[in-house]
Amino acid sequence: MVFFTLGGCVSLSEVEKKREELLSLQTENKRIKEEVKESQLLQKKLRDTLEVERKLFIDRVAYQKSNIPYLKFRSDSSLIEKCIFASAVEKEVYHYLNFARTRPKEFCEKFVIPHWDKGNWYENTLVETMMKLQPMGTLLPGKRLYESAECHARVNGKLGLRGHNRYKNTKTKEQCDEYFMGECISYGHETGLGVVLQLLIDDRVPSLGHRKICLSPQFHSVGISLQPHAGYGYNCVLDFM
Repeated sequence: MVFFTLGGCVSLSEVEKKREELLSLQTENKRIKEEVKESQLLQKKLRDTLEVERKLFIDRVAYQKSNIPYLKFRSDSSLIEKCIFASAVEKEVYHYLNFARTRPKEFCEKFVIPHWDKGNWYENTLVETMMKLQPMGTLLPGKRLYESAECHARVNGKLGLRGHNRYKNTKTKEQCDEYFMGECISYGHETGLGVVLQLLIDDRVPSLGHRKICLSPQFHSVGISLQPHAGYGYNCVLDFM
């Protein structure tokens, strides 16, 4: 059989051949589309996998970074235990203060929330602050800072005074030097935890100055001295640098 076209005549066999070629092309085109689709799906899976791995990596790095202050807390705690000029109670103050700085949320959950007076604005703000606070570095003992704190705590304790002014003891003629960039004083507490909680709650101190100093990442060293006080039983001076 012969087909007549504008360009001449074509045999049936040639038509069938062209049909087969067209069918083959259509089949090949379909296969290529399926391969492209499969490739796109594989690429999407790969991107999703990489995104998951990226997020896991970021989380691991963030966890390791957040864990650094705690690891330093553990190592520095060993150094503080060997401090020859700090008493056992003063070492407790270092321990709880560094605990609050390196693990603020855990400190809050363990020592603040169980005794939380929700009618007290100062305690409410402390909980709010510590639950959001990022871990920071530890505070290490400083001999000169300790001497500054010890003198002030001893002199004011004997005189029954309070505050940051350095007065001369008229009987002994002793006048304490000031050596610190920030100073906190606790009254009436003789345990490390009691001292730290009083300073962090900062009750009836609207500026929250003691709390801000204790939880400031700009300080790296502190001298701590707990001494008897004529009016309050005990006073604890913390001089920061």
